[in-house]
Amino acid sequence: MRTRVKTPGQNGSRERGFGTLKYERLYLDEIDDAIVLAERAKDYRIEYNELRPHEAISWNRPKEVHLGLADPTTPTFKTKEILPTT
Repeated sequence: MRTRVKTPGQNGSRERGFGTLKYERLYLDEIDDAIVLAERAKDYRIEYNELRPHEAISWNRPKEVHLGLADPTTPTFKTKEILPTT
């Protein structure tokens, strides 16, 4: 994916994403097989977009925001209901 014209701020965000991918998935041990490399990158992409909540979009997941299932300005995470004890 490319960054938009005249938006250098996007490039830093993308570079940070690649750095996180490298340190959380690829630099853990020696990878001698391109198939294993592709699988680890895919697993990271799924975790990043579908499982991991992001602070910048109110602790929602990017896929939910992209599909319109969550508002990037309103948190949708579930909280524990605290009932009175008496």
